[in-house]
Amino acid sequence: MNTLTIIAFGRSGCGKGTQLKLLSQKIEDIKSRKPLNFATGDFFRELFSQNNLTAKIAEELTNTGQLQPLFLTISMWGNAFIENLKEDSDLFIDGFPRRLDEAKMLGDAFSFYKRDNIIILDFLVSRETSKSRMFKRGRTDDTAENSEIRLDWYDTDVISGLGYLKTLPNYIYIPVDGELSINEIHTDVMNKLSNYL
Repeated sequence: MNTLTIIAFGRSGCGKGTQLKLLSQKIEDIKSRKPLNFATGDFFRELFSQNNLTAKIAEELTNTGQLQPLFLTISMWGNAFIENLKEDSDLFIDGFPRRLDEAKMLGDAFSFYKRDNIIILDFLVSRETSKSRMFKRGRTDDTAENSEIRLDWYDTDVISGLGYLKTLPNYIYIPVDGELSINEIHTDVMNKLSNYL
């Protein structure tokens, strides 16, 4: 059975986290082991719970919709790889890379770990759908101003990283209609991944 490496892309509120949780459960049922799930949001929520200068500055950036500095995000997922990744680990990524330079570093990490057939799931939703779903989440950082800032840097910074990864050999790009219902999206994802499971 193939080892999976999946990177989920999509605007805030597109449902990528929900879909990776559903997919993670499916993979655990099939393989009797849980995939590693690395999400930038989880890394930062853990950081924010600490009482230190880094946490304070990073939380201020999040609360104003800003991108975190590269050194911080790369150190977080880099340490997670070092501490947790095994040769047979399935790996699901949510929330990174968010910049071209970070995408290059992630590609370098995948080469180092000899990961191939990297699957990119791109959950496509409009800006309007993204904003609507963000406001329904009820998170304190999902303000009207912050949502516009996040959508802007998604369209510039994140898209450039996605574009880079799509050009690499052994990367498989799969667009997903994120406007559908949760169950419809899950069915679509499972159908599109059937050749890789």
